Amino acid sequence: YISLSLSISHKSSRIVWWGLKNGRNAVMATFEMTPTDSEAPRKVDESCTVDTLSLAMAGETVKVDTKYGPITVTVCGDAKKPALLTCHDIGLNHRSCFQGLFMCAGPESRLLKNFCVYHIDLPGHEENATEVPAELLPVTVDKLSDMVDKVMKHFEISECMGLGVGYGAYVLTKYATTFPGMVGLIAVTPLYNKPGWHEWGNLKAATYQLWYGGLSNWVREYIISRLVHNGMMNQASDLTQAYRKDLSARPPRVLMHYLQAAMTRSGLQAASLKSQVLMFVGDKSPFKEESLDMNTSIASHGALVLIDGAGTVTTEERPQEMINPIDLFLQRLEQQGFGV
Repeated sequence: YISLSLSISHKSSRIVWWGLKNGRNAVMATFEMTPTDSEAPRKVDESCTVDTLSLAMAGETVKVDTKYGPITVTVCGDAKKPALLTCHDIGLNHRSCFQGLFMCAGPESRLLKNFCVYHIDLPGHEENATEVPAELLPVTVDKLSDMVDKVMKHFEISECMGLGVGYGAYVLTKYATTFPGMVGLIAVTPLYNKPGWHEWGNLKAATYQLWYGGLSNWVREYIISRLVHNGMMNQASDLTQAYRKDLSARPPRVLMHYLQAAMTRSGLQAASLKSQVLMFVGDKSPFKEESLDMNTSIASHGALVLIDGAGTVTTEERPQEMINPIDLFLQRLEQQGFGV
């Protein structure tokens, strides 16, 4: 069983054929292609202006009541347009997870021009949050996907696009396999399998420390290692510094509950997923292998883009390399009548 994926580097595109070898994902062949001027991808809008950020991130904040407590949604754009739901990774929020991507896309991109964006902040991750609602404990993907469904019903959305990163992509994938209505899904390095022993051990140690001692340096660096690749952590980049600051301000018990949810997660069954899927995978992410497992399950209606030298949150590490594949993906959905 072989599927075609596209890996993008700074100066060329690398076509990668993935397949199963001895029961594991393996590279079967690679082909390097350097585009000519006439074949070069559309230039990304680099005018990261305040207007673009306002259009993509600053909107009406709505608290949607559910049986598991309220969930905060930031609505950006014209509600008459098709809906795009976003869901961030653990320890982040919609701004720290997606503003790089939307600013690089620019106001004339399909991502912003064609959609009304509904940014979902997982309970406890919203601005000035102090705790996770008691009704949501223990946090599970089933409860969170049910909350996503309540968001859809609250805003009277019958069809939507999804954009999720890491655990947020796991939640949206679970939603798409359980509820109808998600036409397309952009999954960025999604969690897919239950944790292996190494990840489980780290999560167990992290949740123990968060419960008894708060956010230690080790726990903070472990969470960041789930988000960005080690090279960026070692370089003390602006992104990792911002993440360190954000995590230090977040209530330790909130982080503990979500790391516990990641520790106890079950594997998904994406074979039943009917949505069209565009998957981005950072090739330095600790979740690369399980993201590739998901790609194997949905290869008949999914496309994979490998991002060289990136960790999990490619929306912030390498957003400029996501714009053209997203544009082509949305163009394909337009041809099917969605997002026009």
